[in-house]
Amino acid sequence: MLGINRNIVVALDVGTSFIKAAMAELSQGQEINILGVSHVPSLGLRKGNIVDIESTARSIDSCLNDLERLTGVDIASTLLGFSGSSVYAVNNHAVVAVGNPSYEITQDDRQRVLQSACNIALPPDKTIVQAVERQYIVDGYDGVKDPIAMVGSRLELETTIIVAATAAIQNMHRSMQRINLQTEKIVYNPLLVAEAVLLPTEKEMGVVLLDIGGGTTEISFFEAGSLLYTSVLPVGGEYITRDLAIVLRTSLEEAGRIKERNGVASPDIARNDVIVNVKNVQGKEIRQVSQEVVAEIISARIMEIVEMIYAELKQFACLDRIPGGIVVTGGEAELTGLVKTIEEYTNIPTRLGIPENLRGIPVDFNRPQNAVILGGLIYSSRYLNINCDNKRGIAALFDQLSRWFKELFR
Repeated sequence: MLGINRNIVVALDVGTSFIKAAMAELSQGQEINILGVSHVPSLGLRKGNIVDIESTARSIDSCLNDLERLTGVDIASTLLGFSGSSVYAVNNHAVVAVGNPSYEITQDDRQRVLQSACNIALPPDKTIVQAVERQYIVDGYDGVKDPIAMVGSRLELETTIIVAATAAIQNMHRSMQRINLQTEKIVYNPLLVAEAVLLPTEKEMGVVLLDIGGGTTEISFFEAGSLLYTSVLPVGGEYITRDLAIVLRTSLEEAGRIKERNGVASPDIARNDVIVNVKNVQGKEIRQVSQEVVAEIISARIMEIVEMIYAELKQFACLDRIPGGIVVTGGEAELTGLVKTIEEYTNIPTRLGIPENLRGIPVDFNRPQNAVILGGLIYSSRYLNINCDNKRGIAALFDQLSRWFKELFR
């Protein structure tokens, strides 16, 4: 059982293909000691959205149970990374008069201007997930990150507001409630990924972050240290896998295996002498194709995704403001040749986004597919205080009843 003096943080990524979780202990000076990482196949999600609450809840529970067995720590609450095809961003600007007669800006002033910035008209089926405070402006002086204790008569805020379908958020909460898991905070995935893979200089100068997952691709533009534009495409690695399965007349599982072991993003780097064994849908008969054939199927879908990404960057009007280049991360980022393909198409310097902002990560964990949960640990260490000293589900109920009886007969 977890000692009460231990400061534990847990990050959870509910993805289309996998549920991932990571746990760390914070020591003095906010040093992060990773205790464990777990992942299980994801059930009940499609393109980042929950379509089966029960299946999703069971997948989350299975992932956290694995993490508990690995670390010996019971988990009661977590930071949750969120995304989905319904997500979009709204940029807003708000102004309030400083309420203090001495003109010293207080927490109340900061809260009022944030509430004013979040007062936007939304359709009834949409809700605000998160507000990113890009910068404060005090009496015309911009670039302020924290205005509290400064002196001024006028406080302004520029913010990026993350909006999603209300049903998507409610379904996520209900999945958590099914397993008695408390959500400390919901954070938009690219903000967590940025903590793990982006350098402060890149975010300051201007950088595009691509998180290519199983069901979605998140495109985010950071400038002046903060998220400015973002969008989510309802396509990802599953789009490629499904096409491989159809063309090669095999199962999705077999297509996924072929993509992982022999897949490359372009026929130009494929080898015609490399032969790939393909099982039929029933998993019995085997036929052979060259790696070049596999690459042609993958390349067609990769180019479609890259074209959609480039169209989004045009919408952001940021193509001439990306000195930090493009950083590619997520579960599909390690596909051989993908980074080069994106760089050649966009004519923008592109690199692989590896979670290197966390020291002492075991090599097995330090991969793009873990960027959300590892970034979640960094985010938690800075902004949250999560303690995992209770159980979930039936075990939690018995523990709670036990405490009640102890209090009753004390």
